[in-house]
Amino acid sequence: MKNTRVFFFLLIFASLSFSFQKVSPQPHGAAIEIKPEAKNIDSLYFSRPVAIVYDENRLFVLDSEDEEIKVFSKSGAFLYSFGRKGQGPGEFQMPTDMDILSDEIFIADGANLRVQVLDKKGNYRAGFKTLYWPQRILALEKERIVLGHLPSGLSGQEKVLHCYNSKGGLLWEAVESYFSGDSVYDLMRNRIFIRKQGPGDFFFIRSSDDRIVRRMNKDGALIKEIKVTEDLHLNKIAIPTRSGQRKELLGFCWNCAVDAEKFYLLIPQFTAEKDLEPGRQIAVIDGEGNIAAFIDFPVAMTRIAVEGDRIYGLDSEARLRIFAVKN
Repeated sequence: MKNTRVFFFLLIFASLSFSFQKVSPQPHGAAIEIKPEAKNIDSLYFSRPVAIVYDENRLFVLDSEDEEIKVFSKSGAFLYSFGRKGQGPGEFQMPTDMDILSDEIFIADGANLRVQVLDKKGNYRAGFKTLYWPQRILALEKERIVLGHLPSGLSGQEKVLHCYNSKGGLLWEAVESYFSGDSVYDLMRNRIFIRKQGPGDFFFIRSSDDRIVRRMNKDGALIKEIKVTEDLHLNKIAIPTRSGQRKELLGFCWNCAVDAEKFYLLIPQFTAEKDLEPGRQIAVIDGEGNIAAFIDFPVAMTRIAVEGDRIYGLDSEARLRIFAVKN
Protein backbone atom coordinates (compact mmCIF):
# COMPACT_ATOMS: atom_id res chain seq x y z
CA MET A 1 0.00 0.00 0.00
CA LYS A 2 2.86 2.37 0.85
CA ASN A 3 4.51 1.83 -2.55
CA THR A 4 1.18 2.46 -4.25
CA ARG A 5 0.83 5.81 -2.45
CA VAL A 6 4.36 6.84 -3.39
CA PHE A 7 3.75 5.92 -7.01
CA PHE A 8 0.44 7.86 -7.00
CA PHE A 9 2.18 10.95 -5.52
CA LEU A 10 4.97 10.79 -8.12
CA LEU A 11 2.39 10.46 -10.87
CA ILE A 12 0.57 13.58 -9.68
CA PHE A 13 3.84 15.49 -9.31
CA ALA A 14 4.97 14.50 -12.79
CA SER A 15 1.61 15.60 -14.19
CA LEU A 16 1.82 18.97 -12.42
CA SER A 17 5.42 19.46 -13.53
CA PHE A 18 4.44 18.79 -17.11
CA SER A 19 1.60 21.31 -16.83
CA PHE A 20 3.91 23.93 -15.37
CA GLN A 21 6.45 23.41 -18.12
CA LYS A 22 3.79 24.01 -20.76
CA VAL A 23 2.95 27.46 -19.36
CA SER A 24 4.95 30.17 -21.09
CA PRO A 25 4.89 33.45 -19.18
CA GLN A 26 4.30 36.60 -21.19
CA PRO A 27 7.49 38.57 -21.92
CA HIS A 28 8.14 41.72 -19.96
CA GLY A 29 9.57 44.85 -21.54
CA ALA A 30 10.96 47.86 -19.73
CA ALA A 31 9.99 51.44 -20.48
CA ILE A 32 13.32 53.29 -20.43
CA GLU A 33 12.92 57.02 -20.02
CA ILE A 34 14.40 59.28 -22.68
CA LYS A 35 15.74 62.53 -21.32
CA PRO A 36 13.61 65.35 -22.79
CA GLU A 37 15.18 68.22 -24.67
CA ALA A 38 13.21 70.75 -22.62
CA LYS A 39 15.22 73.89 -21.86
CA ASN A 40 12.93 74.63 -18.92
CA ILE A 41 11.86 71.58 -16.91
CA ASP A 42 8.78 73.45 -15.66
CA SER A 43 7.34 73.39 -19.18
CA LEU A 44 6.87 69.63 -18.80
CA TYR A 45 4.44 70.01 -15.88
CA PHE A 46 0.70 70.56 -16.12
CA SER A 47 -2.16 71.42 -13.80
CA ARG A 48 -4.65 68.79 -14.94
CA PRO A 49 -3.68 67.11 -18.21
CA VAL A 50 -6.50 65.08 -19.76
CA ALA A 51 -5.28 64.08 -23.23
CA ILE A 52 -2.07 63.54 -25.19
CA VAL A 53 -1.99 63.04 -28.98
CA TYR A 54 0.65 63.30 -31.68
CA ASP A 55 1.09 63.98 -35.38
CA GLU A 56 4.12 63.36 -37.60
CA ASN A 57 6.42 65.71 -35.68
CA ARG A 58 4.76 67.02 -32.53
CA LEU A 59 3.08 66.13 -29.26
CA PHE A 60 -0.07 67.96 -28.13
CA VAL A 61 -1.14 67.95 -24.48
CA LEU A 62 -4.52 69.29 -23.37
CA ASP A 63 -4.71 70.82 -19.88
CA SER A 64 -8.24 71.01 -18.51
CA GLU A 65 -7.47 73.32 -15.59
CA ASP A 66 -5.25 75.79 -17.44
CA GLU A 67 -7.58 75.55 -20.47
CA GLU A 68 -4.76 75.38 -23.00
CA ILE A 69 -2.94 73.06 -25.36
CA LYS A 70 0.84 72.83 -25.08
CA VAL A 71 2.82 71.67 -28.11
CA PHE A 72 6.16 69.85 -27.91
CA SER A 73 8.61 68.22 -30.26
CA LYS A 74 8.67 64.44 -30.00
CA SER A 75 11.94 64.78 -28.13
CA GLY A 76 10.24 66.86 -25.42
CA ALA A 77 11.21 70.42 -26.37
CA PHE A 78 8.43 72.92 -25.69
CA LEU A 79 7.41 74.73 -28.88
CA TYR A 80 4.33 76.85 -28.19
CA SER A 81 0.87 76.85 -26.60
CA PHE A 82 -2.59 78.16 -27.39
CA GLY A 83 -6.00 78.46 -25.78
CA ARG A 84 -7.32 80.22 -22.71
CA LYS A 85 -10.36 80.18 -20.45
CA GLY A 86 -13.51 81.56 -22.02
CA GLN A 87 -16.48 80.94 -24.25
CA GLY A 88 -15.24 82.50 -27.48
CA PRO A 89 -13.57 80.87 -30.49
CA GLY A 90 -10.36 79.13 -29.45
CA GLU A 91 -11.25 79.45 -25.76
CA PHE A 92 -12.12 76.56 -23.44
CA GLN A 93 -13.91 75.76 -20.21
CA MET A 94 -12.83 72.48 -18.66
CA PRO A 95 -12.04 70.68 -21.94
CA THR A 96 -11.97 66.91 -21.61
CA ASP A 97 -10.43 65.37 -24.73
CA MET A 98 -8.97 66.05 -28.18
CA ASP A 99 -8.09 64.33 -31.44
CA ILE A 100 -6.12 65.16 -34.58
CA LEU A 101 -7.23 64.66 -38.17
CA SER A 102 -4.95 65.95 -40.92
CA ASP A 103 -4.15 69.60 -40.13
CA GLU A 104 -6.93 70.12 -37.57
CA ILE A 105 -7.44 69.53 -33.85
CA PHE A 106 -10.87 68.54 -32.55
CA ILE A 107 -11.58 69.49 -28.92
CA ALA A 108 -14.33 68.28 -26.60
CA ASP A 109 -14.96 71.63 -24.88
CA GLY A 110 -16.64 70.23 -21.77
CA ALA A 111 -18.28 73.01 -19.76
CA ASN A 112 -19.04 74.99 -22.92
CA LEU A 113 -21.05 71.98 -24.18
CA ARG A 114 -19.53 72.11 -27.62
CA VAL A 115 -16.98 70.78 -30.07
CA GLN A 116 -14.33 73.11 -31.45
CA VAL A 117 -12.17 72.54 -34.52
CA LEU A 118 -8.89 74.50 -34.59
CA ASP A 119 -5.81 74.46 -36.75
CA LYS A 120 -2.54 73.42 -35.13
CA LYS A 121 -1.72 76.99 -34.16
CA GLY A 122 -5.03 77.43 -32.34
CA ASN A 123 -6.93 79.37 -35.00
CA TYR A 124 -10.66 78.66 -35.04
CA ARG A 125 -11.99 76.65 -37.98
CA ALA A 126 -15.44 75.39 -36.99
CA GLY A 127 -17.55 74.07 -34.14
CA PHE A 128 -21.00 73.09 -32.91
CA LYS A 129 -22.98 72.84 -29.67
CA THR A 130 -23.95 69.62 -27.89
CA LEU A 131 -26.80 68.80 -25.50
CA TYR A 132 -24.44 67.24 -22.94
CA TRP A 133 -20.94 67.52 -21.52
CA PRO A 134 -18.72 65.74 -24.10
CA GLN A 135 -16.13 63.48 -22.47
CA ARG A 136 -14.46 61.75 -25.42
CA ILE A 137 -13.89 62.74 -29.04
CA LEU A 138 -12.65 61.03 -32.22
CA ALA A 139 -12.50 62.58 -35.68
CA LEU A 140 -12.88 59.57 -37.97
CA GLU A 141 -13.44 61.84 -40.97
CA LYS A 142 -14.21 65.51 -41.36
CA GLU A 143 -17.90 64.58 -41.50
CA ARG A 144 -17.72 61.77 -38.91
CA ILE A 145 -17.00 63.15 -35.42
CA VAL A 146 -17.72 60.66 -32.63
CA LEU A 147 -18.40 61.87 -29.09
CA GLY A 148 -18.73 59.90 -25.88
CA HIS A 149 -20.42 61.18 -22.74
CA LEU A 150 -21.07 60.10 -19.16
CA PRO A 151 -24.79 59.41 -18.78
CA SER A 152 -26.65 60.91 -15.82
CA GLY A 153 -27.85 57.53 -14.57
CA LEU A 154 -31.15 59.08 -13.53
CA SER A 155 -33.52 58.00 -16.27
CA GLY A 156 -32.55 54.55 -17.46
CA GLN A 157 -30.11 53.49 -20.13
CA GLU A 158 -28.76 56.04 -22.59
CA LYS A 159 -26.67 55.86 -25.73
CA VAL A 160 -23.09 56.77 -24.87
CA LEU A 161 -21.72 57.26 -28.40
CA HIS A 162 -22.96 59.99 -30.77
CA CYS A 163 -21.65 60.77 -34.25
CA TYR A 164 -22.06 64.19 -35.90
CA ASN A 165 -21.16 65.89 -39.14
CA SER A 166 -19.09 69.08 -39.14
CA LYS A 167 -22.16 71.26 -38.59
CA GLY A 168 -23.43 69.31 -35.58
CA GLY A 169 -26.00 67.21 -37.42
CA LEU A 170 -26.58 63.90 -35.62
CA LEU A 171 -25.72 60.91 -37.83
CA TRP A 172 -26.07 57.99 -35.42
CA GLU A 173 -26.01 56.87 -31.79
CA ALA A 174 -24.72 53.57 -30.40
CA VAL A 175 -23.92 51.47 -27.29
CA GLU A 176 -26.19 51.44 -24.26
CA SER A 177 -24.89 52.65 -20.92
CA TYR A 178 -24.77 50.56 -17.77
CA PHE A 179 -27.80 51.24 -15.57
CA SER A 180 -28.40 49.92 -12.07
CA GLY A 181 -30.53 52.73 -10.65
CA ASP A 182 -27.65 54.05 -8.53
CA SER A 183 -26.21 57.08 -10.31
CA VAL A 184 -23.01 57.19 -8.22
CA TYR A 185 -22.14 53.58 -9.00
CA ASP A 186 -23.10 53.92 -12.67
CA LEU A 187 -20.98 57.06 -13.02
CA MET A 188 -17.92 54.97 -12.19
CA ARG A 189 -18.93 52.07 -14.44
CA ASN A 190 -19.70 54.18 -17.51
CA ARG A 191 -16.24 55.66 -17.98
CA ILE A 192 -15.17 54.79 -21.54
CA PHE A 193 -12.42 55.26 -24.12
CA ILE A 194 -12.65 55.48 -27.90
CA ARG A 195 -9.54 54.98 -30.02
CA LYS A 196 -8.99 55.08 -33.80
CA GLN A 197 -7.80 52.07 -35.79
CA GLY A 198 -7.35 52.26 -39.53
CA PRO A 199 -9.43 54.33 -41.95
CA GLY A 200 -12.82 54.93 -40.36
CA ASP A 201 -12.75 52.13 -37.75
CA PHE A 202 -12.46 52.67 -34.02
CA PHE A 203 -12.42 50.74 -30.74
CA PHE A 204 -14.84 51.18 -27.85
CA ILE A 205 -13.31 50.24 -24.49
CA ARG A 206 -14.89 50.42 -21.03
CA SER A 207 -12.61 51.19 -18.10
CA SER A 208 -14.29 48.70 -15.76
CA ASP A 209 -16.60 45.68 -15.42
CA ASP A 210 -16.04 44.57 -19.02
CA ARG A 211 -13.07 42.87 -20.69
CA ILE A 212 -14.54 43.05 -24.20
CA VAL A 213 -13.03 45.50 -26.71
CA ARG A 214 -15.49 46.37 -29.48
CA ARG A 215 -14.33 47.26 -32.97
CA MET A 216 -16.85 49.53 -34.73
CA ASN A 217 -17.05 51.20 -38.13
CA LYS A 218 -17.69 54.83 -39.02
CA ASP A 219 -21.46 54.18 -39.15
CA GLY A 220 -21.54 52.90 -35.57
CA ALA A 221 -21.97 49.23 -36.51
CA LEU A 222 -20.21 46.54 -34.51
CA ILE A 223 -17.52 44.75 -36.54
CA LYS A 224 -15.99 42.48 -33.93
CA GLU A 225 -15.95 41.80 -30.21
CA ILE A 226 -12.53 40.97 -28.80
CA LYS A 227 -12.57 39.37 -25.36
CA VAL A 228 -9.38 39.99 -23.44
CA THR A 229 -8.13 36.75 -21.91
CA GLU A 230 -8.88 35.89 -18.29
CA ASP A 231 -5.10 35.81 -17.77
CA LEU A 232 -5.33 39.57 -17.33
CA HIS A 233 -6.33 39.87 -13.67
CA LEU A 234 -8.84 42.62 -12.87
CA ASN A 235 -8.52 44.31 -9.48
CA LYS A 236 -11.75 44.43 -7.51
CA ILE A 237 -12.80 47.39 -5.36
CA ALA A 238 -15.93 48.27 -3.37
CA ILE A 239 -17.73 51.45 -4.46
CA PRO A 240 -19.94 53.39 -2.02
CA THR A 241 -23.41 54.05 -3.45
CA ARG A 242 -26.24 56.50 -2.82
CA SER A 243 -28.06 53.89 -0.77
CA GLY A 244 -25.12 53.56 1.61
CA GLN A 245 -24.30 50.06 0.45
CA ARG A 246 -21.09 49.12 -1.32
CA LYS A 247 -20.98 47.47 -4.73
CA GLU A 248 -18.08 45.73 -6.42
CA LEU A 249 -16.32 47.15 -9.45
CA LEU A 250 -13.62 45.45 -11.53
CA GLY A 251 -10.97 47.83 -12.87
CA PHE A 252 -10.06 47.00 -16.47
CA CYS A 253 -7.81 49.89 -17.50
CA TRP A 254 -6.92 53.34 -16.24
CA ASN A 255 -6.12 54.60 -19.73
CA CYS A 256 -5.33 52.98 -23.07
CA ALA A 257 -3.83 53.39 -26.51
CA VAL A 258 -3.95 51.57 -29.85
CA ASP A 259 -1.06 51.09 -32.25
CA ALA A 260 -0.39 48.59 -35.04
CA GLU A 261 -3.41 46.38 -34.28
CA LYS A 262 -2.48 46.08 -30.60
CA PHE A 263 -4.14 47.51 -27.49
CA TYR A 264 -2.06 49.03 -24.72
CA LEU A 265 -4.00 48.85 -21.45
CA LEU A 266 -2.64 50.89 -18.54
CA ILE A 267 -3.37 48.65 -15.56
CA PRO A 268 -4.60 50.33 -12.35
CA GLN A 269 -3.04 49.35 -9.04
CA PHE A 270 -4.27 49.30 -5.44
CA THR A 271 -3.70 52.13 -2.99
CA ALA A 272 -3.02 51.39 0.68
CA GLU A 273 -6.76 51.90 1.27
CA LYS A 274 -7.62 49.30 -1.40
CA ASP A 275 -8.82 51.90 -3.86
CA LEU A 276 -7.53 52.03 -7.43
CA GLU A 277 -4.95 54.49 -8.73
CA PRO A 278 -2.75 54.87 -11.83
CA GLY A 279 -0.36 51.97 -12.25
CA ARG A 280 3.17 51.27 -13.48
CA GLN A 281 2.42 48.57 -16.01
CA ILE A 282 0.88 48.23 -19.46
CA ALA A 283 -0.63 45.02 -20.78
CA VAL A 284 -0.12 44.69 -24.54
CA ILE A 285 -3.08 42.82 -26.06
CA ASP A 286 -3.15 41.37 -29.58
CA GLY A 287 -6.09 41.42 -31.99
CA GLU A 288 -7.49 38.17 -30.56
CA GLY A 289 -7.49 39.35 -26.95
CA ASN A 290 -4.34 37.52 -25.82
CA ILE A 291 -1.61 39.11 -23.73
CA ALA A 292 1.38 39.68 -26.01
CA ALA A 293 3.58 41.32 -23.36
CA PHE A 294 3.76 43.51 -20.30
CA ILE A 295 5.64 46.82 -20.18
CA ASP A 296 6.94 48.06 -16.83
CA PHE A 297 7.40 51.76 -16.03
CA PRO A 298 9.61 53.34 -13.38
CA VAL A 299 6.76 55.66 -12.33
CA ALA A 300 2.96 55.54 -12.23
CA MET A 301 1.32 56.81 -15.42
CA THR A 302 -2.10 58.39 -16.01
CA ARG A 303 -2.24 58.97 -19.80
CA ILE A 304 -0.44 57.21 -22.63
CA ALA A 305 0.00 57.47 -26.41
CA VAL A 306 1.96 54.78 -28.29
CA GLU A 307 3.91 55.09 -31.54
CA GLY A 308 6.00 52.05 -32.41
CA ASP A 309 8.60 51.57 -29.66
CA ARG A 310 7.91 55.02 -28.21
CA ILE A 311 5.44 55.72 -25.42
CA TYR A 312 4.50 59.31 -24.68
CA GLY A 313 2.70 59.79 -21.42
CA LEU A 314 1.83 61.81 -18.35
CA ASP A 315 2.79 60.56 -14.92
CA SER A 316 0.90 60.82 -11.62
CA GLU A 317 2.62 64.15 -10.93
CA ALA A 318 1.23 65.56 -14.22
CA ARG A 319 4.61 65.60 -15.95
CA LEU A 320 5.22 64.77 -19.60
CA ARG A 321 7.42 61.67 -20.01
CA ILE A 322 8.90 59.95 -23.06
CA PHE A 323 9.95 56.29 -23.05
CA ALA A 324 11.58 53.77 -25.33
CA VAL A 325 10.47 50.16 -24.89
CA LYS A 326 13.27 47.64 -24.41
CA ASN A 327 12.58 43.91 -24.42
